[in-house]
Amino acid sequence: MKQGVFIAIFVWLAVLVNAQSPARITSSDTKNLRVDAIRNFAQAKYIDCILNCQKMVALGEGDGLVAGLMAMAYDSLRNDQAGSKAHEEAQRFKPQDEIYNRIASANLTPELYQRQVLSNGASSYNVARFDSSEFFFKEYLKLVPKDTFALYYLANAQFYQGKYDEALVNYRSILDLNFNRSDVHNLVGVCYMVQNNYLTARNYFCQSILLDKLNGMAHYNLGRIHFGLNDKTAALVSLEQAFILMPKDSNTVALIAQIYLEQHDLKNAEKYLARLYAINRNNEKVGWNLVNIAQKNNDYVHAASYLQNIIRMNPKNPQAYSELGKAYISNKSFEEAFNSYETALQKLGESRDFLYGAGMCANKIGIYGKAVEFLNKAVTYDAGYANTYQALGDAYTGLGKKKLALKNYKLAAGLGYKTDDQPTGRSSKKK
Repeated sequence: MKQGVFIAIFVWLAVLVNAQSPARITSSDTKNLRVDAIRNFAQAKYIDCILNCQKMVALGEGDGLVAGLMAMAYDSLRNDQAGSKAHEEAQRFKPQDEIYNRIASANLTPELYQRQVLSNGASSYNVARFDSSEFFFKEYLKLVPKDTFALYYLANAQFYQGKYDEALVNYRSILDLNFNRSDVHNLVGVCYMVQNNYLTARNYFCQSILLDKLNGMAHYNLGRIHFGLNDKTAALVSLEQAFILMPKDSNTVALIAQIYLEQHDLKNAEKYLARLYAINRNNEKVGWNLVNIAQKNNDYVHAASYLQNIIRMNPKNPQAYSELGKAYISNKSFEEAFNSYETALQKLGESRDFLYGAGMCANKIGIYGKAVEFLNKAVTYDAGYANTYQALGDAYTGLGKKKLALKNYKLAAGLGYKTDDQPTGRSSKKK
């Protein structure tokens, strides 16, 4: 809903601007555009920030700071398409080596010097050069020590470098200036969490939620804390609230599924694993978890579907082919099982299990000649496997070759095959 309101306002402004006569913007009008854009972003006035940045670009004043501000503003509005384009634009502005020394040696006015330092801090941040970004933001804050924009991105740059204590100092400085920043309380909590100080982290996540109940990341992080403190009931409450706010966040869904798996609640575990699989069907680990649950529930149709997708991701996975054949057999889909084993033989080569599976399924669908062909090859890979001889006996029985059938049944019995074992084809009583 919030996103829709933002988009609606943005569209309204665009219509309003287009409805008016185009005004000529002169360079004198842009004197404070950069400062205004930075202030707009810090005050969460993202549309105003974007409009000011667009004016600067139109006047040829675009640089790394402008592109970075636009990207972050679009991200804050959750306009993914525009944000992606803005991030691509920001990547063009690469910070130059020793640029600070050149700025310092130039005879610049204090205002221009300040702007250049801030611009290079933002540019470095946007291309993930966090050490350079930290340097420039620190220099800028010497001039403007209470600028929450610079403090925020300085702390972020330090966080990404693993400097959690330093990041904490700067996040707290923001809270001293504006205690009602839910996002900053959440980040302080994250700093404590990565240092395993769960109780302090929990307090900050709770405060973040008090300030903004729609902060999905704070709910997720609070759930992680409860999970780390082994309070899985409380963890589920927080995580399911995070899921309502962020239904496509894979980390949230994965942790909910993990808790249900640990609680042996297969029904709910499967529900969230299926959601996770819908988000990313290339997650093979999730696929196998779903296979295991489906097999425990004797749901071989879904097991086969999950296995087919695993094979699509990893066509050289012998276990997936083997389990797919078993799933089809358990569901009495012998022709599909036969085709699966044949495909496995073609793609992965011969093995006893694939040959035996193909031969046994060939018996089930009445192609006994093929069964004999596959099963005789299976014997060459493992001459001591009783089930292969039993299946050969069934194949020869189907072909009417009773002597050969009897010979193989005796071999199977000699190797320990029992008549109450799972049958591989026709009953041995017909021999």
